[in-house]
Amino acid sequence: MSSGKKMDQKTGRGRNRVRAALEDAKVVKLPVSSQQTEFSRPPPGVSRRFVMQAEGLFRNSGDPDKPNTFICGPIECLAETRDAEGNGWGLLLGWTDRDGVRHEEAFARALFSGDCGELRSRLASGGLTLASGPAAKNGFSEWLATISTDQRARSVSRIGWHTFRDGPVYVLPTETFGHTYERVVLQQETVEPDLFNMAGTVDEWRERIGYLCRGNSRLVLAAATAFASPLLTLLGEDGGGFNLLGASRLGKSTALRVAASVCGGTLQLGAEGFVRSWRATGNALESVALSACDALLVLDELGQLDPKEAGDISYMLANGTGKARASRTGGARAVARWRVLFLSSGERGLADMNAEAGRATKAGQEVRFVDVPADAGGPFGLFETLHHVDAAGELAEYLRAETGRLYGTPFRAFLAGLSDRISDEGLLMLREVLRARIVELTDYYLQNWPEASGQVRSVARRFAMVALGGELATDFKLTGWAEDTARELVRVCFNDWLKMRGTSGRREDEQAVEQLRDFISKNGEGRFERWIEPKADELPQSGEQAEPPGERFRTQMRAGWKRWEKLEDGRDGWMFYLTPSGMKEALVGLNRGDAQRVLTERGFLVPGKSGKAATVIRPPGLPPTRAYQVKPSILGSDAGDAAG
Repeated sequence: MSSGKKMDQKTGRGRNRVRAALEDAKVVKLPVSSQQTEFSRPPPGVSRRFVMQAEGLFRNSGDPDKPNTFICGPIECLAETRDAEGNGWGLLLGWTDRDGVRHEEAFARALFSGDCGELRSRLASGGLTLASGPAAKNGFSEWLATISTDQRARSVSRIGWHTFRDGPVYVLPTETFGHTYERVVLQQETVEPDLFNMAGTVDEWRERIGYLCRGNSRLVLAAATAFASPLLTLLGEDGGGFNLLGASRLGKSTALRVAASVCGGTLQLGAEGFVRSWRATGNALESVALSACDALLVLDELGQLDPKEAGDISYMLANGTGKARASRTGGARAVARWRVLFLSSGERGLADMNAEAGRATKAGQEVRFVDVPADAGGPFGLFETLHHVDAAGELAEYLRAETGRLYGTPFRAFLAGLSDRISDEGLLMLREVLRARIVELTDYYLQNWPEASGQVRSVARRFAMVALGGELATDFKLTGWAEDTARELVRVCFNDWLKMRGTSGRREDEQAVEQLRDFISKNGEGRFERWIEPKADELPQSGEQAEPPGERFRTQMRAGWKRWEKLEDGRDGWMFYLTPSGMKEALVGLNRGDAQRVLTERGFLVPGKSGKAATVIRPPGLPPTRAYQVKPSILGSDAGDAAG
């Protein structure tokens, strides 16, 4: 071969290398889809080292005589993602599985390091075909490292409401509600099961489930709670929830399924698949609450929860804050935050769980975790109206079957209607209107209790917000209820809760009386020494040692004294005198100053001459000492000698 021809060949190869380098630098902005005829083009933003064909993504061998390396089935890069602060970059990928079902999911670039094992597993789980050889795995990692596009999307790490410059949007795993200038997607490092699935239509749910809630206060409460759950963040309300409390076979699980059917379910279990279990640790329930942010959290059978954790978990769920934890380097990790309404069921209430753990129920727990009696007070357990069936069991079975095949559509329709109202009226205007309605409903519920404590008002406000959720759903034509159904039947539940509570005052006030009564009743003769004045002939002579009065009634770990006295009503009875340490023990867990004030106002505690809660007494054989004088009426009107 002549030197001229050799030079021409070298020059041609050099031009090809330059041309290939220039092609590598190009960014192809045309989207790739399975309908395109020119499958030789690479995916958006990918160099010519990769080609997309009808069979999938291949790595170009660079040699016409060598086959290209198969990487995976057809896949698209739809957008590059990042969060509101410009961090957490990732890719929104789309593909179609072997059944023809379309999948789109956002993946953080943090998953692209190493061999991309976790990312490949998630794609394979979604039905994407992936080659398994070392060359294919390396090619897949290279493809991810080089891919780019000019399309952008905002990423969020949890479901629920997120506010951007152009307004709030509500994000579900597969759908976003609201109006923004760019797409918003859910991007999680660890994939969570999607329970917000749909089956049936809104009309079917309304006619076959919603209609049967009419006349049944507990069913209306359950469904309205589901509709109200997205209102928490919009209105700035605190989280919390309700526990349907009652014996087995009342219909509590049926109410939970009705509430769950509003929000979602699974193909295998229907709406029951949306129901979670209380059988979990506090740490696990953090993740569960985060996955239900701004939605309804349905939890079945409170009795499965560890009683030692019940009180703390009630605070955690309602306050919407997880534990502070250290990172690998010792620094503080980001604390998980959420807002949820929860609906629970149980044969025992929170107070019963705390009592089993040897703890007192705090007023704050009671306000956040509201025990509603599941029994509606009629002959049908949880139900008040049976509609087209003859027995409560038949209605429960009917609703179980219907919630197994109809679920999820009402919640999405509610979010669409709420988003449209935000778009039409503006968030601030809508928030003002809805808050005013909550105030109206709260005042309506408390019209017979004008002196209700702040604790009762807080609970009434939560019931009012639930009623508001039911009213909005009715306005959106989702429930089949009359205009006043949600308002009146939720009010029935509130009245039954207040009746079971026993007072519209502060819980601490009742606890002060209950704890002191229980302390005296349980300890009686064992820790209250009888106050017996010695007779004249029993007084010690000069030089003799005095025998303690009442020696025959031996008292250990003395908490005070009791003396048989003439009472104000003319009868005789035991007056109790508690030592400071005894009173402290009796009122443990309460603010003693407030508790003593309540006991004095109710006439159980006799104040000293100086106006202080304690008085100075002189028990036989002892120097003057401070004690709290408690009347026998603390034990009941006919209990003057109950502790004798």
